[in-house]
Amino acid sequence: MKMLKILIYLVLGLGVLWVALGLFAKKDYHLERSIEIDAPKELVYGHVQHFKNFETWSPWAPLDPDMKISIEGTDGAVGAIYKWAGNDDVGVGQQTITALAPDRIDLEVQFAEPFESTAPSYFIFKENGKKTTVTWAFDMHIAFPWNGLAIFTDIDAGVGKDYAKGLENLKQVCEGIAHKKYRGYEVATEEMPEKYYVGIRKTVAFPDMQAFFGTTFSIAMQQIQKSAAEMAGAPAGLFWSYDTEAGTADMAAAIPVAANQKFGSGLSVFPVGGKPALIIEYFGAYANSGEAHYAMDDYMAEKGLQSIPPVIEEYITDPGQEPDTAKWLTRIIYFVEPKPAVAEEVVPEKQ
Repeated sequence: MKMLKILIYLVLGLGVLWVALGLFAKKDYHLERSIEIDAPKELVYGHVQHFKNFETWSPWAPLDPDMKISIEGTDGAVGAIYKWAGNDDVGVGQQTITALAPDRIDLEVQFAEPFESTAPSYFIFKENGKKTTVTWAFDMHIAFPWNGLAIFTDIDAGVGKDYAKGLENLKQVCEGIAHKKYRGYEVATEEMPEKYYVGIRKTVAFPDMQAFFGTTFSIAMQQIQKSAAEMAGAPAGLFWSYDTEAGTADMAAAIPVAANQKFGSGLSVFPVGGKPALIIEYFGAYANSGEAHYAMDDYMAEKGLQSIPPVIEEYITDPGQEPDTAKWLTRIIYFVEPKPAVAEEVVPEKQ
């Protein structure tokens, strides 16, 4: 009987302590984490806005591969609902888009298991040049007397680590989309102003290219200095076409200059640019740049683009100053335009 009294007093004491803690413990918690993503705001916003993308970056999706997911309403619009039901690690619940603004997405999160609660959550998107800072926030209310137990838990650290992991996943996904690689190369887009290249154009056999570059660059440099012209960039190769069977290229070895003027020694001036351009920065020996050109072909095929000759290779690194070929930088430039649509052949009906 004495032991029973002790147990009763212990339970009552714990109950009183729990209630007392609940009276003084906080009931409302604000959690938020932020990250900078190297991707345009429109891309990041759109990825968060649509529930169909959530599994690609959710910090909780890996906790239950068999989790049941459903989306109701128009995905990405106010009123869209994302429902989930999984194991004890993820529970059961839903989130609803309640408001959309240019720099903010608001949601209402409702948990059904392991406990019932409703809480607001939101994302804020801040544009930083070509990058985006994303803040993911959540306001949690723990009702009395359960808030008394929360005093023994670091909720900010516990839930915050999931938010931080989710944002890291979002960063990886969005940067992968914004900076998609083709054969290991990233293709940049740029509006390039017109440039004037002075050099010699001829059909050159592949084995003779190195000698052709050396001779022509030397002649062009001498004439540029003699004419008091101003160089406007690195030496370059301009390529109008290749004949792989013959092993030749219609090309020019040329140096960009600031103004269009006449030069001697059989040199011509080639105005190039003033069009949208694709650029790959290739590091390595010049002879091994073929894969970068194939990567550009893959990109153009995917985007429905075609090349406008000439293709330019700008040889940024001086081999005489840098012996390590792995550090040689070549900017490969393709001017492009949309590929014309192919008209479908109309087959006459049989009479």
